[in-house]
Amino acid sequence: MDLCAALGEAKQKGLVPVIAEIKRVIPRLAAAGRPPDTRPAAWLARRYLEGGAAAISLVTETRHFGGRPETDVPAVLRATPLPLLIKDFISDRAAVDAYASLVAAVCPDDAARVTLLLIAHRVKEPLPLLVRHIRSRGLGVLVETRGPADLSYLEGVEPPPELVGINNKNIDELEMGEDAVRLTPQMIAPYRQVLPGARIVSESAHHTVADVRRALAAGADAVLVGTAFLLAADPAAAVASFVQARQTAQGRPDVLAAAGERHGVAARA
Repeated sequence: MDLCAALGEAKQKGLVPVIAEIKRVIPRLAAAGRPPDTRPAAWLARRYLEGGAAAISLVTETRHFGGRPETDVPAVLRATPLPLLIKDFISDRAAVDAYASLVAAVCPDDAARVTLLLIAHRVKEPLPLLVRHIRSRGLGVLVETRGPADLSYLEGVEPPPELVGINNKNIDELEMGEDAVRLTPQMIAPYRQVLPGARIVSESAHHTVADVRRALAAGADAVLVGTAFLLAADPAAAVASFVQARQTAQGRPDVLAAAGERHGVAARA
């Protein structure tokens, strides 16, 4: 199953579609002296699966985030059947081809299970061509943005992307600055106008169930969470609490959707 389908399936079940992230280094905490996370990526992936995550995100960027793509990508793919989102600063065809080859060595008949993240404002004008190349290799694409202003970079992407992320943090600062969910219905509205068929993923800064509810109430379809799970004593239990956030929202599964509808923003079904 690909990432888009997995998020949709979780939502249809009344669950919060959670993409649970694995990353070796959290720059903000590393600056304060926290060492790299050396736990096996496969072990973390299995804990996330146990907690009910819809998908796994794996940060493979090596310089700042301590990624180990050659070992961790195969390990995660073999550990669970969940879709995998690969996060790196991908900006050219060579990087795409390297990941496509890595994936093909593990699951040659199921490349669609893997999605590559592209950061719109870093790729800029070549974005449509790079999206096309990723699709030609049988992989999925999630385009990350900072806000509505970045939608201009998506002009010319045909067909339009099915997955679009909004990063609550500043990736250009390695996410070391403001650390709070900043999505609002007003921010989401232009996305629904330009990309009515896309699933919108709220990325980063979800520390509590309340943060998840805030993102969903703004109109996000799914959340991507890393630090909260990586720091949890029981990652599986932490994931489960976020996945069940709809049911625990004042005991009313519909409270989040109702909040978005009041602002004229409807999340994708």
